[in-house]
Amino acid sequence: MGSQEQRTPVVSGTTNPKWNATMQFLVKDLEEDVLCITVFDRGHFVPNEFLGRTEVCISDILKVSRGQSVGPITMKKRLHEVETGEILLKLDLQLFNRR
Repeated sequence: MGSQEQRTPVVSGTTNPKWNATMQFLVKDLEEDVLCITVFDRGHFVPNEFLGRTEVCISDILKVSRGQSVGPITMKKRLHEVETGEILLKLDLQLFNRR
């Protein structure tokens, strides 16, 4: 979604992290905007390890929520560019009227 970028805090000491981070992004085009998610394992003495990436089309969130603010929806997405991996996302699309 353009140049908007946010990062979660680092979760140490687990191979199954739960970030529970809340983020907000400005959606400009409900049909064309895509949320891109990239996952890394932070290395202390080595470069960060790429764990995969996935994308969520904003239009898919809109379809699942049927255009209503029904609260968060949960999506399990496969991580790409790696052999295995998935991420569980809780997403909430809030629509506001433009004046």
